[in-house]
Amino acid sequence: MDQTLNLKLQEFEKALTTLKEALDLFDIDNILVRDATIKRFEYSYELCWKTSKVYLKEQRGDLVIAPKECFRALGKHGILAPKEVEIALNMVDDRNETTHAYGERFIRALYPRIKEYFALMNKILSSTKKDWHIHAVDKTAKGFYNSPPT
Repeated sequence: MDQTLNLKLQEFEKALTTLKEALDLFDIDNILVRDATIKRFEYSYELCWKTSKVYLKEQRGDLVIAPKECFRALGKHGILAPKEVEIALNMVDDRNETTHAYGERFIRALYPRIKEYFALMNKILSSTKKDWHIHAVDKTAKGFYNSPPT
């Protein structure tokens, strides 16, 4: 099971790398850059919550099925602070809106917020990777110390 989480973390990290590349080109008036950034936000967000879902199940024993439930659970476990949970819930709403809203006003409002969402997703990645490694080391140590002597 840990292998699933490891693969998800790798995919999520790659997605965030591509989002950062787009954000480095930040230009609200360049439609191609803006659209590419929004698309990269969409798939980074999807990997964020789905990776977090696997993390919560494998490392914390929580079974979550929806994005908002997932981010609230990250808050419950101390991965996110209360203000960050609020930002994450806004991110869910913005992501859902990207599938229905095509207006210039929404796009111009969303585009700058993606930088804040990137920072939050990066924190989630770092925190879950760190916690996963701690659990992996702990499991290895327990297995080592609990193994019968030869």
